[in-house]
Amino acid sequence: MSGRIDRFKKRKEIIKKNQSLPFIRGVIDQELVDKLLHQGIDSNRVASLDYSTDLNVSVEVNASEVEALLSDLRASFNKDRLEHFLGETKHSVISSIAGPFGLGKIISAYDKTGGNVTTINNANNGVYAKDEDRYKRENYTHSKNSEGKQFANAGKNSAGAIYTRSQMDENQMVQDAYTGKVVKADTTSPDHIESLSQYHKNGGFMQTSEKKADFATDEDNLALTDRSINQSMRDFDKEEWLSKQNKSGIENKERFDIDEKKLKEQIQKGKETSAMHLPSNTDKAKYYLKNSVSTGVGEGAKMGVQQAFGYLLVEFFSSAIIEIKDAYNNGLEGNSLYKDIKTRLIRIGRNIADKWKGVVEGFSAGFISGFISNIITTLVNMFVTTAKRLVRMIREGVFSLLKALKLILFPPADMSFTEATHEAMKLIAVGGIVIAGVALEEVIEKIVLSVPFLAPFASVATAVIVGSLTAIAMSLVAYLIDKMDILGIIKSQETRYVLDKLDKDIDERLKRCESISEEMDGFLNQNSLLLPQAS
Repeated sequence: MSGRIDRFKKRKEIIKKNQSLPFIRGVIDQELVDKLLHQGIDSNRVASLDYSTDLNVSVEVNASEVEALLSDLRASFNKDRLEHFLGETKHSVISSIAGPFGLGKIISAYDKTGGNVTTINNANNGVYAKDEDRYKRENYTHSKNSEGKQFANAGKNSAGAIYTRSQMDENQMVQDAYTGKVVKADTTSPDHIESLSQYHKNGGFMQTSEKKADFATDEDNLALTDRSINQSMRDFDKEEWLSKQNKSGIENKERFDIDEKKLKEQIQKGKETSAMHLPSNTDKAKYYLKNSVSTGVGEGAKMGVQQAFGYLLVEFFSSAIIEIKDAYNNGLEGNSLYKDIKTRLIRIGRNIADKWKGVVEGFSAGFISGFISNIITTLVNMFVTTAKRLVRMIREGVFSLLKALKLILFPPADMSFTEATHEAMKLIAVGGIVIAGVALEEVIEKIVLSVPFLAPFASVATAVIVGSLTAIAMSLVAYLIDKMDILGIIKSQETRYVLDKLDKDIDERLKRCESISEEMDGFLNQNSLLLPQAS
C-alpha cells in the first residue's frame, strides 16, 4: 500500500513541477520520468477501478425535429428548382428571340400560301406552288398529243378543224350540240365540254404537255356550237352558266335557246371523258410523293439552318452575358479595353467552337422536322388551303412533336421512361405555346406598326416582344406541368433529393467521427511514453 502511495506522490510532484512550464521536450525532469517509467504496475488496482460513467446519450427521435429537417430539405429542393426555372426562362427568352421569332420569321418569308406542292384542292382555289403549275391554255391547245396532233395552231390540220369537218353534211351544215338546231358550220366552233381550265384544276397540272394535248384533242370532249355560245360559256361551269342572267335579266338558257336535256347529256359525256384522262390515284400519289420529297429537302435545309444558326446565336448571347457580368464584377483583363474585349471575344469563340456537336444535332433535328412538316403541309392542303403563317405553325409544331417523340423513344441513359414521358409532355405543351405565339405575332406587329417611332423597327421589336412573351409563357406552362406532377415525377425527385442530402450529411458526420478517432489515436500514440511501464 505504501508503495502505491509513493508512486502517486511522485506523479503529483512531476505534474506540479511542470504546470508552470510549456509542455516542450527538454523542460521535463528526465530523471523523474525515467524513474516513473521503470516502476511496475499494480495490476490488482487497475482491475479494481470503476470505469462506469453517468454520461447518457439519447438516441430517441424527436418527431418535430425530423419534420423541421425534412421541411428545410424540401424548401432547399424547391429553391433549387426555382433557380433552375429562372435560368431556363432566361435561356428560353434568348432562344425564342433568336429562333422561331427571329430566324424563323426571316425564313418564313420564303413560305408559300398552300405550301410547296400544288394540290387539287389548292388548284381549284387558284393557289399554285409554282408558276409553271398555273393554267396556260396553249399548253393544251398548242402542244402535240401522243399521235403528233394538236388542237389548234396547225391550220386545216388542227384537231379542231378536222373535228368540225367530220361533223358537216354535204351542205356544210352541222347540228348545234347544245341547241339541237342545224346551222352553218362556219358559224360554229368546237367547244371543250369539260373546260380545259377545269380539267387542269382537277389534276391536269400534274401531267406532261403531251397528256394535256391528248385530252384537248379527244373528240369525245368536243361539241360544235354557235360561236357566241362558245364565247359566252368561256371556262364557266356549264350548269351554272345556264342560269346566269345578262344585264336585262334574261337567263342564258332562254337567251341562247339552249336545249337543257341535250346540254346535260353533253356535260355527262365530258365528265366521263375527263375522268378517263385525269391522273389515277396511283399517279396522284406518285406526284405528291415526288414533289413532297424534292421540296422537302429545301424545307428541311431551311429549318436545319434556323436551328443550327439559332443554337449558335443562343450560345453567343449566353457567353457574352457571362463575360459582361465577369467584367462588371472583376474588372478588365489586361491593361486596356481593347485587349480585354479581344480576350473575351476569343474565349466566346472557343466556347462556341466547342459546341459543334450541338450545331450538328440542331441542323439534323431541324432538317428532319422541316422535311416531315413539308409532307404534312401537303397532306393538309389536299383538303384545306393553308395560309403562309399556318405553314410556319405546322413547321414549329412538328419540330416540338419530334423532339418529344425522340425523348420518349430514345431517352438519356440516366432518365427513366416515366421521366422521359413527363419531359415530353412539357415539350408538346411548349410547342403549342410557340404555335400560339406565331398566331399572335401578326396582331402584335400591327400594334407595333401603329407606334410611329417603333414602325421602322417593327420586325425586330415584334420578334423581341413576342419571343419574350412566348418564352415566359413556355416556362410557366412547363412549371405548371411540374406542379401538377401527373406522373409523380417531381415527388420522386424531391424524395431522391432528400435522401441524397441525408446520405451526404451522414457520410460527412461519419468522416468527421473517423477523423476525430484518428486524431485521438495519434495523440495517445504520441503520449504513450508518459504511461508507466511494467518493470
